[in-house]
Amino acid sequence: MLILDDIVYYTRDKMTSVAYSYMTLDAVAHGGVPGNRKSSAYPIQHSRDSSVTSGGFSRNNSSRKRKKKKSESKNKVKVQICVQFFKVGEIDTLKEQFTADVIVKAKWREPTLDGQNKTSESIEFNKLWNPKLYIENSLGDPKEQIRYRLLYNDKGEAFVTEKRVIKGTFMENLELDDFPFDVQDLTITVASELPSYEVELIEDLDDHHVVNKQSFVDEQEWHLYMHTECSRRDLVIDQADNSVRRSALSVKCRAARRPGYFVWNIFLVTFLICTLAFATFSVKKTLPQNRLQLSFTLVLTAVAFKSVVNSSLPRISYLTYMDKYLLAAMIMLSAVCVWHALVTVVQETIADRAETIVLIALGVIYVIYNVGFLIIIYLYPWKKRRTMAQKDRDYTTVQILQSRGLEKSGLGRRKLPVLLRQAGRTSAGEEQTIRRGTDSDRGLSELVTSHQHSVVDLHAISSTIDTHRYQNESL
Repeated sequence: MLILDDIVYYTRDKMTSVAYSYMTLDAVAHGGVPGNRKSSAYPIQHSRDSSVTSGGFSRNNSSRKRKKKKSESKNKVKVQICVQFFKVGEIDTLKEQFTADVIVKAKWREPTLDGQNKTSESIEFNKLWNPKLYIENSLGDPKEQIRYRLLYNDKGEAFVTEKRVIKGTFMENLELDDFPFDVQDLTITVASELPSYEVELIEDLDDHHVVNKQSFVDEQEWHLYMHTECSRRDLVIDQADNSVRRSALSVKCRAARRPGYFVWNIFLVTFLICTLAFATFSVKKTLPQNRLQLSFTLVLTAVAFKSVVNSSLPRISYLTYMDKYLLAAMIMLSAVCVWHALVTVVQETIADRAETIVLIALGVIYVIYNVGFLIIIYLYPWKKRRTMAQKDRDYTTVQILQSRGLEKSGLGRRKLPVLLRQAGRTSAGEEQTIRRGTDSDRGLSELVTSHQHSVVDLHAISSTIDTHRYQNESL
């Protein structure tokens, strides 16, 4: 009996171990996901074990990702970038590119040289860390001159500065919807060959971007603005893996096309051609061949103007303002030609009255179209120019105030009336206006540029303060 009992217990233990091993193999085969296999023998234990395992794995994975991001952010080097447009050359609308001489200044920390007070001549910069900067939108191989310097701040922290003088041609996607009343961005994109988790390009807070208007080559065709704008973005290195990116910083200045050439040589001439189309109504209705001959000549002239305009623009798939105006003129001329062809089949009793109605209708439509075209030009393309001019005034104001140690703060707004009074350029009414603006929450640049005389006064502040300073030094 004892032997039989031992055999029964041994057999029962074996069956239990086989069952548990089958449960484990089944869980592995189905990915450890509860509910994949419908069985009443072990649903609770199977789902519970697998859920605990998957939850613990996801928590560990997320924690590892957070630790990785923290370590990458600690090891990331911030490189401060400053771009100076030293000389802006020709802006080629047809090829969508521009030439320029650009100075790119970069600055980053070098902790290995902290507190050593070394000179730039004693440092081998090729052995130090470098962000490997390049111009992302350059065309071909631009000419570059690179110089390095070592600087220390008051705390003894070492900074490596890189000054890169670049002369070349740069690509720019021109937005020609408003042609010839368009304002174009001229962008220089500085990027690093290292991935974004190692290098981060930021705007230099100590040195400002500068546009040199004095050396602008294409001044006859374009107007170059003084202000700049900066934006930071990441470039995708591998299209198959979007997680690998490079840090880039884009600095842009703006140029507005001078539309005088196109207004006088294209718009005005086209307007006169369409106006001459109404003179064909003076020819007798009994001579439609003469009417059509004159009208077709005007149509061919308009087509020639259209071809001249197309030769100065790239092949774009949308209409510019000049395209719309020329197409409207051709539609007008075509309508006149169609009427001259139909007047021959109109009854003589109503032909004179019908022609008078058509002439008045076409004239009114053409006048309304031209007036509406001028209003649209003022409301939309010219609005952008007014915005750019306002940004230029704000930029000039900020530069003058920063050069005198003032910022866009409450202190700067309180000092502004005093400085204007020292310059001798404010009256009692102007000072009262400035004080009312000071009490409000308006910014300093908004306060100053809201009055044209205030901007002129700020230009006078600089020379006045310098005069007082020289007098005090001489005394």
